[in-house]
Amino acid sequence: MRILLVSDAASVHTQRWAESLCSTGDEVHVASFRPAQLAGVTVHPLPTFGLGRAGYLLAVPLLRRLAAQLQPHVVHAHYLTSYGFVAAAARLRPLVVTAWGSDVLLSPQESALSRWLAGFALRKADQVTTVAEHMNAGAISMGAAASKISVLPFGVDTALFKPPAVPRAATPPLRIISTRNFTPLYSVHTVVEAARQLRASGLDLRLELVGDGPERAALHAQVQAAGLQDVTRFQGHVDHPTLASLLGAAHVYVSTAVSDGSSVSLNEAMACGCFPVAAHIAANAQWIKPGHNGLLFKTGDAAALAACIARAAADAPLRGAAARSNRATVEQHANWQHTVQSMRGIYGRLMQARGET
Repeated sequence: MRILLVSDAASVHTQRWAESLCSTGDEVHVASFRPAQLAGVTVHPLPTFGLGRAGYLLAVPLLRRLAAQLQPHVVHAHYLTSYGFVAAAARLRPLVVTAWGSDVLLSPQESALSRWLAGFALRKADQVTTVAEHMNAGAISMGAAASKISVLPFGVDTALFKPPAVPRAATPPLRIISTRNFTPLYSVHTVVEAARQLRASGLDLRLELVGDGPERAALHAQVQAAGLQDVTRFQGHVDHPTLASLLGAAHVYVSTAVSDGSSVSLNEAMACGCFPVAAHIAANAQWIKPGHNGLLFKTGDAAALAACIARAAADAPLRGAAARSNRATVEQHANWQHTVQSMRGIYGRLMQARGET
């Protein structure tokens, strides 16, 4: 197949899609507002001339011209309020649009323009995919036909993200890891405050903060003020092998996100056998049964998070049982290779419906 992805080439999610499809033998092109180098994939720039969303309209004829040159068998746009809208406005067919999370769960509720952009993309698409079941109602409310929606979690590479070859040390310190970026959406300050409370109570711990973002300086200051600088490491962004190694060494994974689609970060931790403690939002509740394979806490409640971590620290058998259960869950329901094959199946059905082979 010749596939045109209309998506942010600088995003790790786009890169995973492009490189995985390329590895199956497909010819893959990416049209993107941001440049990137992707092995075996041709990236085509879509200029917006520094005009922000107004620039989307200028990108439409350029995208239409590119598609006329490439003659793709299928067009797949990722993120409704930007690339989804542009691909739909360019009248590209057959068109798959994929919602990632905030483009359904947050932006349309905060802005009438975002809701219109997302709705336009959803109504014009031949197929809509979401990364989690709880996103479907929002997509339908904006005009998507329920019959056209499929749920395909992004999933994880289970060959890379797996339990450590050498079991984690059962003795202290308790190793806690957060792998969310430093933005308000992910509320990483909540895990730092929970760590402060836990250490004040006498728990021997180590905290790994993997990620980066505009709140980095504030988090550094918070760690210093809490006296956690000797037990906290800021890892920045890391590659996937390093991330898998860090998760394999940690006992407890924490997600403090206030909203999410389907959390790849959570699935990565589950695949590595790291005990998940996550904010009680729909994205996490679909994966975690409290007291069985993880724990949930009230969003933004550092004391509740600290209590969950303390419970996990005291219950090694629970952590062990969760590790086994979660690995099986990810292999069955969040395997990246299965997701890619399911998406290629969607492409094939759309091509067949248009009489293409």
